[in-house]
Amino acid sequence: MPVAPSGFEWVREKSATLLVRADVCRWIVPLLRAADAGWVGYVTRDLAGGRGGTLLVGEGACSAVVRAYRRGGFPARLCHDTYFGWDPRPFRELCVTEALRQRGAPVVEVYGAAVRWLGLGRYKGWLATRYLAGACTAWECLRSAATADERALLLQRIGYATRRLHDSGGRHPDLNLNNILISATGATSSPPDVVFIDFDRARRSASYRAPVADLARLRRSARKLDPDGRRMTPADLDRLETAYREGS
Repeated sequence: MPVAPSGFEWVREKSATLLVRADVCRWIVPLLRAADAGWVGYVTRDLAGGRGGTLLVGEGACSAVVRAYRRGGFPARLCHDTYFGWDPRPFRELCVTEALRQRGAPVVEVYGAAVRWLGLGRYKGWLATRYLAGACTAWECLRSAATADERALLLQRIGYATRRLHDSGGRHPDLNLNNILISATGATSSPPDVVFIDFDRARRSASYRAPVADLARLRRSARKLDPDGRRMTPADLDRLETAYREGS
């Protein structure tokens, strides 16, 4: 098991282990227990993205986005939501994301992670993060941008935020336009906030991949989502990389 980040604590139960932020422990522990129990007594709302299993749970200040870990590709046919090993992915993702946040990277706040042990080295897992009311994915924002100037501002902010992520020592294992959230700041004269989510499979060391790999992945994501280039032109993508080089 990893060392708990500053401000987090372990909660150990009969067949489950939780790593939770101390200041939200009172309500996040029952919420993560409910994830394992099928959300009995909780109202949930599906959130789009990923492989499903991402829900908004709770109300007001005591609400969180909870993502169940699910496999993709061929392994999903054999073990849909079951994983193997003694270093569970939910705890790794929590530690990496929180370490980046403490270094000033624009990443989502993590509230806690839970693992239910099914047997020797077998587990299911969940991750709880802060819900950003009114936020939408970068792709949704770019697709609905009313003007070229609005789209240019969004791309500039994404470029700046990606540079901040890298300058904080982070790399994203799956940097695409649906793993970037954009939310209004509340002031019409202020630029939007950009936050990165979903650091599953991220590593603690940033030395394993050059920053240009993340930028190349962003380009592939844009071409996959917008193959005709009607929402994001090559010039738009160049503008994002220019902002990245300029820094924040």
